Amino acid sequence: MSPPRMGDMSQCETTNDVMWSSAAPKKSKLSPSILKRIGRKGFAQHAADRADGSSSRGGEERLRDQPTDGTLLEEKDITNFNDKGNEFFGRGEYDAALRMYSEALKLLKTKNSTIVMDTSHGEVAMPTDMRRVRTARCLVNVGVVHIRQERFDDAIHALELAMNLSKMVNSDGNQYHRALEVMADANENIGLVHFKLKNYEQSSLMYNEALIARRQGLEFMETKHRKWRHKSKDEVQKDSDERNASMLELAKTLYYLAILRERQGNVEEALDLCEEALRLRKEAIPNAKQDPNSINLFTTIGRLYCHETVRRYSDALGYFQEVHRVKCEVAGKDHLDVVPSLNSLAFIYKELGEHKKCVVISDRAIGIATNGRGLNKEACVAFANKGDALKLLHDYDNAISSYETALRLQAKCLERKDVLNAEVREKLAEAYILSTDFDSAIDSLERSISVKRLSLSPDDVELARSYSKLGDYYVKNQEHSMGIKCHTRALRIFKHHDNKAMAATEHNKIAGILKLSGANDKAMEHYMAALWHSREASLPSTDPIVADTIKNLASFQKS
Repeated sequence: MSPPRMGDMSQCETTNDVMWSSAAPKKSKLSPSILKRIGRKGFAQHAADRADGSSSRGGEERLRDQPTDGTLLEEKDITNFNDKGNEFFGRGEYDAALRMYSEALKLLKTKNSTIVMDTSHGEVAMPTDMRRVRTARCLVNVGVVHIRQERFDDAIHALELAMNLSKMVNSDGNQYHRALEVMADANENIGLVHFKLKNYEQSSLMYNEALIARRQGLEFMETKHRKWRHKSKDEVQKDSDERNASMLELAKTLYYLAILRERQGNVEEALDLCEEALRLRKEAIPNAKQDPNSINLFTTIGRLYCHETVRRYSDALGYFQEVHRVKCEVAGKDHLDVVPSLNSLAFIYKELGEHKKCVVISDRAIGIATNGRGLNKEACVAFANKGDALKLLHDYDNAISSYETALRLQAKCLERKDVLNAEVREKLAEAYILSTDFDSAIDSLERSISVKRLSLSPDDVELARSYSKLGDYYVKNQEHSMGIKCHTRALRIFKHHDNKAMAATEHNKIAGILKLSGANDKAMEHYMAALWHSREASLPSTDPIVADTIKNLASFQKS
């Protein structure tokens, strides 16, 4: 068993839509689809290393032709220490794993020593480049253990040593592509450390370096294989296997970089990276749709298609249908693991206007999630999705009931400051407004704002939008002074962010309320301020904000 090359960055994802709390990839300590391995193939890789070491292509000579002054060490001892370390790592015994990796490093770094390898050609001395790669790989193992133990300074030190050692490998030798793999792994793990510390810019730089190394490794391998002629069938198969393995590693790096780009708000770039990763997986695994390891990639692509800046719901639908199919095959159609994909499908059908289908799928998700399984977040998401669809079907009473059920469940299984509480309360407020229950709508939206204030700064734009909506609700309830107070709060935040378009909207709304209250002079001031902000924002006269302001101003002057 070999340890992961990096932690599961997908577990750190944050999302905005209710659906995505369920659609995020499932957490797993050693899931092969989301964790990278350090020792590429365990004993199989070491066997390949030994085969390369004895190959005439590498130019190595037999041990009897090599100087043997100094200590003779057995390569199999190094392999045994490394593999024992991998086993301990897999069981979560990190101190024991570190001891094993350290023993392997001691042998690899012993001065004036020759490492003896057993091959089909007899005993040979491990070439210098291979020794450097093996040492660098072991240092990456050490770095990953330190990451798991949150000793980040020690991790970066070990990983930087691994990178420096990899750079010393001969770029024309047959170990170079393995050195590039180690270099990529080291960069990714340093990137992971910075990701955990929320240093996203530095993390991005490291993942880019890893991506460059992966591409160079694949290109080097393909060039090397093209030069070899008269290859046997076994050699052709080995070439193909190595190429496919490198393509899959490149796809994983693209996937992790996409998650980082999404976190940074670069959704389009994240989508491009995911699509490239998918193309690589399809080339390496022609039946990639049947591969359970593709689930996280499909889920991420689907989520990105559904992002509010993309809204390609029809494209997302196919991916989540595939995710659901595979999960049903792996876990069973009534297992809790299928509920996130059901919630995702319900969300998409709602966005596509198929509201009744959304209700049916949400009921299916609710049935699975609540069938003696205790409290869980997936049931909350399903009730919220159902409420959304019922609201769009104008069934406001049942929509309110569904939202209230979601909130009762969330009170038991979520922290009060969880953003899902604010989202569902805001949806509930909208349902109350549509049913003309203004007092309940105001109460629900105020509770939503109180939740947001627990996790957002006082000047967050999201709070400004909620204050503006609350001001509208107060006006509907004939509470004009409270309406002005809420819109003024929103106006202050939008001005703080120099958002002139939204500032124009708030000035326009305040002017309208003042006009209804008979404060004509003050209303005129806000109408003029709205026009000024519209012009500063370079909004055309056809823009709804400008058109509405001009219309209101003309009406006011006429009256």
